[in-house]
This record gives sequence, structure tokens and C-alpha cells, in this order.
Amino acid sequence: MEKTKIGTTRKQYTLYLIFMLIACGGAFIWQFFLPQLGGQFTSWGSALGWQREIALWNIGIISAIIVALVKKNVEIMKVLTIQSTILCWVLGINHLISLLMNFSTTYMIHIMGIFEVMLLGGIWGMVLLIRSKGKSVKRDGSR
Repeated sequence: MEKTKIGTTRKQYTLYLIFMLIACGGAFIWQFFLPQLGGQFTSWGSALGWQREIALWNIGIISAIIVALVKKNVEIMKVLTIQSTILCWVLGINHLISLLMNFSTTYMIHIMGIFEVMLLGGIWGMVLLIRSKGKSVKRDGSR
């Protein structure tokens, strides 16, 4: 099994990217097929066209994650972990700001965005990246 210097394995990247696949898949479903949820459970109101557009961006992320998982390439997985971690932090911070500016417990999508996206996805991804810092894996999987 491919393993980095401090112990981040392909399996750990795989688990993180499966989480991201599920999260992006879920976001795609509600943003594309149930966009009224965004209007009902956020402070942003309804913006059906923008929600569909964001859902379509999720398809791009989902596609890249599937390719990385099928190829089992640690370097591709690491790049997608970097990208996903950054997105989790900025999207989670956006939900946090929106919730703090107009706090209401009815804004469940903001609350879920803070916990699922920023805290779970952002921190998990950051831990994986810190653990793998400074180690490059050769194409044949050796050190």
C-alpha cells in the first residue's frame, strides 16, 4: 500500500474522498432537485438558477473524485484533498458568517454547513494534509 512519510495512506485519502463524494452528492441532489430547501432553511432565500449552477459544479467535483478513487493514485487524491479542504473551509466560513449575521435556528442548512462542511470536512482534510506534508510518493508507490 502506498504510504507517506508520517503515515497518511491511500486508505485515509480514500475515506476522506468518499466522505466528500457523499457530501457533494447530497448537495447536488438537494440543490438540483429540491432548491426550495435553500430558500426555506437559509438566510439567503431562493435563488433557483444559482442553486442549479452550484449543483452542476458539484458534478465536476464528484467526477474528479470518482476518477481519483478508481485510479487509486495518491497524488491525485492529495490534490483533491487540498481542493476539497479549501472549499470546506471557505464554504463553512460563509455559512458561519451568514448564520451570525442573522441568527435563527430555522437556518438548518447554515448550521449543517458549519458542522459538516467546515468542521468535519475542513478539519479532517487539514489533518490529512499536515500528516502528509513534505512527502512525495513515486509513481510506482515506493518511497
